[in-house]
Amino acid sequence: MKHKGIWLINGLLALFAVPIAVMILIRRVDGSGYVETGRSRLAALAVLGAAVLIVILCELIYLLMAHAVKKG
Repeated sequence: MKHKGIWLINGLLALFAVPIAVMILIRRVDGSGYVETGRSRLAALAVLGAAVLIVILCELIYLLMAHAVKKG
């Protein structure tokens, strides 16, 4: 199985991102005492999604570069 590190990172990412998303959806008040609304929950989920997307894009860039080096 190639790229075991990427599989490990994906597993850890899923292990952390899913419970955090669930916590965002169920909490009524955040850590600063702000009462959560639908829009603030969506904003928090968007930030979490952006972080996950950045990791995925970095992995894709790495895989494309590894493929190019292997070919050339």
